[in-house]
Amino acid sequence: MPTEMKDGDLTMNITPKQVLTLAAKYIGYREKASSKDLYSFTDNAGSGNFTMFQAELDKAGFWNTPKNGYEWCTSFVAWCFWRIAGSEAKDVLCLTGPYGASCVSWAKYYAGQARLFTKPQVGDQYFQKDMRDGLPCHTGIVESVSGNTFVTIEGNAGNAVKRVTHTLNSTVYGFGRPKYSAETKDEEMVRWKTINDVPEGYYRDVVKQLMQDGVIQGKGDGVIDITEDMLRTVIYCKRMTEKMLEK
Repeated sequence: MPTEMKDGDLTMNITPKQVLTLAAKYIGYREKASSKDLYSFTDNAGSGNFTMFQAELDKAGFWNTPKNGYEWCTSFVAWCFWRIAGSEAKDVLCLTGPYGASCVSWAKYYAGQARLFTKPQVGDQYFQKDMRDGLPCHTGIVESVSGNTFVTIEGNAGNAVKRVTHTLNSTVYGFGRPKYSAETKDEEMVRWKTINDVPEGYYRDVVKQLMQDGVIQGKGDGVIDITEDMLRTVIYCKRMTEKMLEK
């Protein structure tokens, strides 16, 4: 439930961890060819832009007009917040205008509240740049960040909900920062359950090597259950030990 603040504003108890945990549950959901089988992950898969996410937002009157049948990357992000925060999700997501499901408008709403940034944090809303006109054209939720690499969970990524790895380059428009409630660093950090959850590239290669060396034991079948912060600590300790052995 909302908690009333001293200035009279309402804020939801909503954290990046809550949003990302929910978003990750729908990885693999396929867009539908029609309004049939909306709650099946794979049935009636197609390119009709029909999804359970837009259907539920339409029923709740979240957007200014019904959106099922239209491109749905924005609706997936909005749905993840709406399922947790209800109508207060609009405030959390800086949706202060007529609530059209447009990446261009949404990025402007964040910018209008000085919450559009050039570098990502876990839980940010990522906006991809259309290289033809320079405007935002696609969106997702930042799940993890490692140097110039960041991983997102996105709707309408190849007609599905997917985990996607990006690099900070000219294709990035910016990162909107939702108004999350206060939380601990551990809550902000995404926990990787298996080796396949670890972002491809440096981190995954390091984890594989650490597992081969027996530094990370895991629980069998690739299960590791580790956060980025925990992995960094393991890497640091391993390097310190190697330095000491060199002396």
